[in-house]
Amino acid sequence: MVNTFRLDRLRAEMRGAGIDALVCRLPENVVYITDYWAHHSFSFVVLPVDGKPLLFLPEIEEDYAKPDWADYTLFGWGLLKDGDLYENYKRLLTQTRDQLGLANATIGVEQTFEVVGPSYRSAEPVVPNAPWAGLLASVFPDAKIVDAAGILQTARMIKGEYELDKLRTANEIAELGMNAFVNQLQPGMTEVEVGALIESTIRGKGPGHKGARLVRAFAEVGAGVVGSTKGTLLVPSTTYQILEGDIVMVELATVVDGYWSDLTWVAVAGEPNARQREVYNAVLTAQQLGAAQMKNGASFADPDTAARQSLIDAGLGEYFVHITGHGVGWRYHEFIPFLLPGMPGTLQTGMVSSVEPGVYIPGFGGIRIEDNVAVGETGPVFLSTPRTPW
Repeated sequence: MVNTFRLDRLRAEMRGAGIDALVCRLPENVVYITDYWAHHSFSFVVLPVDGKPLLFLPEIEEDYAKPDWADYTLFGWGLLKDGDLYENYKRLLTQTRDQLGLANATIGVEQTFEVVGPSYRSAEPVVPNAPWAGLLASVFPDAKIVDAAGILQTARMIKGEYELDKLRTANEIAELGMNAFVNQLQPGMTEVEVGALIESTIRGKGPGHKGARLVRAFAEVGAGVVGSTKGTLLVPSTTYQILEGDIVMVELATVVDGYWSDLTWVAVAGEPNARQREVYNAVLTAQQLGAAQMKNGASFADPDTAARQSLIDAGLGEYFVHITGHGVGWRYHEFIPFLLPGMPGTLQTGMVSSVEPGVYIPGFGGIRIEDNVAVGETGPVFLSTPRTPW
């Protein structure tokens, strides 16, 4: 059944901005409006401020359309019979313009998205650019075309129960891979082998879990005294061979039917020593204190303040060099909220963020613990499984 919660939010933003219709092609916004995750990024959606979304997608993807969410129209793409893609776009957009009476309307488009979520075919992302903008200008010569990035991101920042359930499923599937990592990690494996184990587990066991269909995973593994400290930023896994006693950190992005999970787990190849346990447990305490501030009315800075002060008290504050969290939902990293020192803004029920304090200690290694946490009325709602002390 169509989820009116998020469409009502988006239409309220549209009315406030004086926008009569949205034309969106980025996969993350097509998912948001229609609950359909594009395979090739050639689909697009038109959302009038009143009326049902109109989804346009290649014939080969019809099985993945969501008929309860949108009226959809198929078009040919990729075969000789199908003709020119942009001629098809022009025909469909012109028909829609006339059908909805949008010739002199204000049309919102995706002008300023520079970080974008991929389609399922992430090996070759397709990002609308000048040809698409030129096409829209030719189809709507008398309309006012405006940037809708702001209202889309504002609408997307609050998730309802439907979205939270989807994000829980994405996290459950991500944890299939993470549990394989913890259970099968052995000295002698390479970083890339660990990453392949995680990704293959998710790709093999994720589809079918609670109705999931399209599943992708991207694991970055850093091991050892040097490799795990590189986890301050996302760096590729290497052929480094893991030694007994090495800290192994896994940063994992998982997308399930267009909904994202962002987790970091840490394990030791063998048994952790006393110092590794001490540091891990200090980071875990900081993470739990930060997560406890994920409540309605707290500031964007409050989770960071709590986590950072905990690590300062543990003598580790100087090694916590990044932010505490960022939004998660229809993209791996969303811009609302950002949890960092002094960040203005107020947490609202239904916002979702990573909570991921970490320390990166020269000569020791790096430890980060990351969960996806929703803002509840009185406290955090974990969408992933909280870690336990070592």
